[in-house]
Amino acid sequence: MQNSAASAVNAGAMSSDQAAPTFFERHKKWLIASILFGMYVSFGMSWMGVVPILQELQGAFQFDKASGSWLVSIVSMAKSIFPILAGILASRWGLTRSMRLGAILIVLGVIIPFLPSFTAWIVMRFLFGVGGAIWVTLMGAVTLQVFEPQQRPMINALNGVAVTVGVVAALQLTLPLTAFMGWKLTLAAYSGLSAVFMVLLFALGQLPGQQPAKDGPSLWQTLKAYGGTMKLPVTWIISLSFTGPLALYLVMNYWLPVYYQDVMGLAKPQTMQLMTWMNMGGIVGSVATGYLLQKLNKTKIFIASAAVVLPVSAGIAMLITNPAILPFILFVAGVGMFLSVSPLITLLQSQPDMNPGKVGMILGTMFSVTYIVSSLAPDIVGRAYQAQWSLQMVLLSFCITTISPALALLLPEKEA
Repeated sequence: MQNSAASAVNAGAMSSDQAAPTFFERHKKWLIASILFGMYVSFGMSWMGVVPILQELQGAFQFDKASGSWLVSIVSMAKSIFPILAGILASRWGLTRSMRLGAILIVLGVIIPFLPSFTAWIVMRFLFGVGGAIWVTLMGAVTLQVFEPQQRPMINALNGVAVTVGVVAALQLTLPLTAFMGWKLTLAAYSGLSAVFMVLLFALGQLPGQQPAKDGPSLWQTLKAYGGTMKLPVTWIISLSFTGPLALYLVMNYWLPVYYQDVMGLAKPQTMQLMTWMNMGGIVGSVATGYLLQKLNKTKIFIASAAVVLPVSAGIAMLITNPAILPFILFVAGVGMFLSVSPLITLLQSQPDMNPGKVGMILGTMFSVTYIVSSLAPDIVGRAYQAQWSLQMVLLSFCITTISPALALLLPEKEA
């Protein structure tokens, strides 16, 4: 009788636990979304935080503007080499351990401001970039694993614009913070913010739905699966679709301030405000696109629009000479830069036979291809600038490449 009563009590307790999950359990996926977004925001702050203080860094380490572009492009180079390895790593280790490694490498940025030489900066920013490569490659896979299909467009949009939020924050905060506490502590503080999200990631435990690493495929099976994705047309269509806008994004964030200061004679604070308008446009465009995607469940209309809006508006931003009109034009260019990000990721996730592992592998190839090109882009502009080519014409040539999202129109779109 007592056993029966005890069993009834235990059953009732179990039923109560099942019926009333804790607040943390109910909201765990939104905490994951916050960590994904927040870490990449702080990464963007550390990545582009060097641009407003370029003159200070030149004085400290004695390099010219063309060489200084490596402070930005070395991070892109890391993100061109390691995304494929990130996909393999996730297949072998699982998403949780792979994301933790990425977070640790991103947080290494906290020591960079205190390094004694330009060469040491480049080496450590490469490792910092490896962390960013792992993080950005696997964000889409985590999203596919954790969130329902109807939630993914907005999560993809926020993930896609996270680094831009970081860029805007860096453009707005770096100069006043540098005046207050110096550029070293300012850059260190950005990586300190990354450390907060790293701690949250470790405290989170295992990501939901993850297969234990011990049950994962062998290395040979992983490489074979990766080889299979390399043969898929969708891999290369998605990769090339992203390439043009990303190359222009990196070129404009580094070289457009130089163009406005050296060619148009604008003051540094004014150029930083102009770049903020461009990046704010990216944030608004990406979030609005994610919201509309959830309502319309159609991706191609946004992709086609991006292939027109971006090259036209970015080209106008290079040609116009009236500073009063530039904020509006740059805002529209920013919208165009991110108009295709969430639709492209969402379109990939909806392709037949997709799963988190395959998405991670395809995005690994995509980020490698796009960052190989984009990491070279600022250096190409720098070489042309040193050779005294017209900076305006060089920048205009990169605008033309941003029609590349139109390639994704070749992919099938899932019917609503």
